[in-house]
Amino acid sequence: MSQNKEKREELESQVAEIQEQLTETVTEYKKVGNQMLIAGGIVAGSYLLYSMFSGSKKKGSFVGDAIKSYALALALSYAKDLLLDYLASLEEETEAAVAESTEKTQ
Repeated sequence: MSQNKEKREELESQVAEIQEQLTETVTEYKKVGNQMLIAGGIVAGSYLLYSMFSGSKKKGSFVGDAIKSYALALALSYAKDLLLDYLASLEEETEAAVAESTEKTQ
Protein backbone atom coordinates (compact mmCIF):
# COMPACT_ATOMS: atom_id res chain seq x y z
CA MET A 1 0.00 0.00 0.00
CA SER A 2 2.80 2.43 0.78
CA GLN A 3 4.16 2.09 -2.76
CA ASN A 4 0.81 3.16 -4.16
CA LYS A 5 0.65 6.07 -1.76
CA GLU A 6 4.19 7.19 -2.70
CA LYS A 7 3.41 6.86 -6.40
CA ARG A 8 0.22 8.87 -5.95
CA GLU A 9 2.04 11.64 -4.10
CA GLU A 10 4.70 11.72 -6.81
CA LEU A 11 2.06 11.98 -9.54
CA GLU A 12 0.20 14.69 -7.64
CA SER A 13 3.39 16.73 -7.32
CA GLN A 14 4.03 16.31 -11.06
CA VAL A 15 0.48 17.47 -11.80
CA ALA A 16 0.96 20.54 -9.60
CA GLU A 17 4.25 21.36 -11.31
CA ILE A 18 2.76 20.98 -14.80
CA GLN A 19 -0.25 23.06 -13.81
CA GLU A 20 2.06 25.83 -12.57
CA GLN A 21 4.04 25.75 -15.82
CA LEU A 22 0.82 25.97 -17.85
CA THR A 23 -0.36 28.92 -15.80
CA GLU A 24 2.95 30.71 -16.38
CA THR A 25 2.75 29.95 -20.11
CA VAL A 26 -0.79 31.29 -20.40
CA THR A 27 0.21 34.43 -18.50
CA GLU A 28 3.13 34.96 -20.86
CA TYR A 29 0.91 34.44 -23.90
CA LYS A 30 -1.44 37.10 -22.53
CA LYS A 31 1.45 39.55 -22.18
CA VAL A 32 2.67 38.78 -25.69
CA GLY A 33 -0.83 39.10 -27.08
CA ASN A 34 -1.26 42.51 -25.49
CA GLN A 35 2.09 43.70 -26.84
CA MET A 36 1.30 42.42 -30.31
CA LEU A 37 -2.14 44.09 -30.24
CA ILE A 38 -0.55 47.38 -29.28
CA ALA A 39 2.10 47.09 -31.99
CA GLY A 40 -0.51 46.08 -34.57
CA GLY A 41 -2.75 48.94 -33.54
CA ILE A 42 0.09 51.39 -33.93
CA VAL A 43 0.97 50.08 -37.37
CA ALA A 44 -2.69 50.08 -38.45
CA GLY A 45 -3.22 53.58 -37.08
CA SER A 46 -0.09 54.78 -38.84
CA TYR A 47 -1.29 53.31 -42.09
CA LEU A 48 -4.70 54.95 -41.67
CA LEU A 49 -3.09 58.32 -40.97
CA TYR A 50 -0.81 57.89 -43.93
CA SER A 51 -3.63 56.91 -46.28
CA MET A 52 -5.82 59.72 -44.91
CA PHE A 53 -3.19 62.36 -45.66
CA SER A 54 -2.05 60.88 -48.96
CA GLY A 55 -5.52 60.00 -50.32
CA SER A 56 -5.57 62.74 -52.94
CA LYS A 57 -3.65 62.55 -56.19
CA LYS A 58 -2.49 66.17 -56.04
CA LYS A 59 0.83 67.04 -54.48
CA GLY A 60 0.59 67.76 -50.77
CA SER A 61 2.13 70.62 -48.89
CA PHE A 62 5.60 70.40 -47.43
CA VAL A 63 4.25 70.76 -43.89
CA GLY A 64 1.60 68.06 -44.40
CA ASP A 65 4.16 65.67 -45.85
CA ALA A 66 6.57 66.36 -42.97
CA ILE A 67 3.88 65.75 -40.33
CA LYS A 68 2.77 62.57 -42.07
CA SER A 69 6.34 61.25 -42.29
CA TYR A 70 7.07 62.15 -38.67
CA ALA A 71 3.89 60.46 -37.37
CA LEU A 72 4.65 57.32 -39.35
CA ALA A 73 8.27 57.27 -38.13
CA LEU A 74 7.16 57.66 -34.49
CA ALA A 75 4.58 54.89 -34.75
CA LEU A 76 6.99 52.49 -36.42
CA SER A 77 9.71 53.29 -33.90
CA TYR A 78 7.34 52.54 -31.02
CA ALA A 79 6.24 49.29 -32.64
CA LYS A 80 9.89 48.33 -33.14
CA ASP A 81 10.64 49.02 -29.46
CA LEU A 82 7.72 46.84 -28.37
CA LEU A 83 8.86 43.99 -30.60
CA LEU A 84 12.46 44.26 -29.37
CA ASP A 85 11.26 44.18 -25.74
CA TYR A 86 9.17 41.10 -26.51
CA LEU A 87 12.09 39.33 -28.18
CA ALA A 88 14.37 40.17 -25.25
CA SER A 89 11.86 38.81 -22.73
CA LEU A 90 11.40 35.70 -24.84
CA GLU A 91 15.16 35.16 -24.92
CA GLU A 92 15.41 35.60 -21.14
CA GLU A 93 12.62 33.10 -20.57
CA THR A 94 14.25 30.60 -22.89
CA GLU A 95 17.58 30.94 -21.09
CA ALA A 96 15.84 30.57 -17.73
CA ALA A 97 13.98 27.47 -18.91
CA VAL A 98 17.19 25.92 -20.24
CA ALA A 99 18.99 26.67 -16.97
CA GLU A 100 16.11 25.21 -14.98
CA SER A 101 15.98 22.03 -17.03
CA THR A 102 19.76 21.69 -16.77
CA GLU A 103 19.57 21.97 -12.97
CA LYS A 104 16.84 19.32 -12.83
CA THR A 105 18.87 16.83 -14.85
CA GLN A 106 21.97 17.24 -12.69
